[in-house]
Parts: sequence; C-alpha cells; structure tokens
Amino acid sequence: MEQNEYPNEIEEKTESPANARSDEQDERPEETEGQEESSEETGEEKHGLLELHESADNEKKKETIQKIKKEVKDWIVSFAVALAVVLLVRAFLFTIIRVDGPSMSDTLLNGDRLYVDVLDMRLNGPSRFDVVILHYPNRKENFVKRVVGVPGDTIEVTNGVLTVNGVQYDEPYLTPERVVSFSRATSNFTVTLGEDEYFVMGDNRDNSNDSRRVGVITRDMFVGKVLRIIWPLNRWDAVEGSEVYNGN
Repeated sequence: MEQNEYPNEIEEKTESPANARSDEQDERPEETEGQEESSEETGEEKHGLLELHESADNEKKKETIQKIKKEVKDWIVSFAVALAVVLLVRAFLFTIIRVDGPSMSDTLLNGDRLYVDVLDMRLNGPSRFDVVILHYPNRKENFVKRVVGVPGDTIEVTNGVLTVNGVQYDEPYLTPERVVSFSRATSNFTVTLGEDEYFVMGDNRDNSNDSRRVGVITRDMFVGKVLRIIWPLNRWDAVEGSEVYNGN
C-alpha cells in the first residue's frame, strides 16, 4: 500500500511544471498584444501630428500666396490708374514736348522742353502767330511750328517779307540774321486758305520743313499750343504767340 502512494505523488509533482509552463505561455501573448496596441496608438498620434503640421504649413502657404496676389493686383491697379490719369492729362489738359531740331531757332532751341496747353487748343483751336505742336498729313511725329495763316487768309511772301491779307508783318520773333537768310533763300509765293486750312512755318525759315513743302494743315492735326520753355532752367521763359503779336 505504501508503494502505491508514491507514484501519485510523483504524478502530481510532474504535472505542475507543465501547468506552470502552460500558464506562462498563455500570459506572454497578452503582454505582446498590449505592446503592439501601444505602439499602434503612438504611431497614429505621430501621424496625426504630422498631418496637423502639414495642414498648418499649407494654410500659411495659401495665406502667403493670397497676400502676394493681392499686392500684385494692387500694384497693377495703381499703375493702370496712374497711366490712365497721365493719358487723360496729356490728351485733354497739357503735355511736355522736347524740341528736336533747329527749325524753330532762335525762338526754340534743340533740346528745349516745352509746356504745351492741349485743352486750349481743343476748345479754341489755333490762332495766327501761335507756336503749336502738330502732326503733318500721313505722319504721326510731333512737329513744332508757328501758325502764320488761318482759314480765309491770303498769305504772300515777297523777298522774305510776310504779308497777310494785305498787311505786312515785320515778325519780331525772327532775328535779323534769319530775316536776311530767309529773303535770300526763299522763293516768293502767294497762298489763299480755304475753310479749315492753316499755314505754318518754322522761325528758322531757311531750314524748316513746313507748309511750304507739306501743304496746308487742318485743325484736327494740331496737338496743343506752346506756352513756355520749362527746361533748361536758364531758358525758362514764356513763348510769345498771338496774344503778343495781335494776330487774331
């Protein structure tokens, strides 16, 4: 009977390590699953933070782009408004013209900057003896000349002396040297102007491309009336025209 009890005890002792190992094996997977869940949560948090940072960066980029677009638009609008104002002023009020050439010497010299009244020309048109800016037929360049004849005038030049409607003019804006040169170089001629016809000549009569070559001028070819030399400063002065020479 005593021999039969020992095997039972041995069996009990041999079973417990197996049970213990089995318990340990059952517990390890639970610990591994917990760690995997924790690492997955950490990865999701990092991914979420990255998305937040990327979203914030994208928003900043969008704001920056919008600011740049707005500034560019404001600059374009400002430039367009300024350009429109300049064009309107030049078209309807006044403009600045630079003299290029000697055809109006000695009244105007090459390089002089002129203040030109556009509004007065549009409202009243040119008067006899005005210094004007104009275009020639089929040409777009600006020319500066003096009006010597208006519609209905009969202009006669004999030996360099200008006669308008039978009245002789000594033309004080011509220097004595210009008068002598003009009388020698210019052929005598007579012109009667019709409706909307003007006759212009340069003060440097023997070196001027004017109505003696290009023909009569119509009112729509006039740009403005020259009022003053504004540059260089040592030549700052009014330009005398019809108001001085009583050519109306």
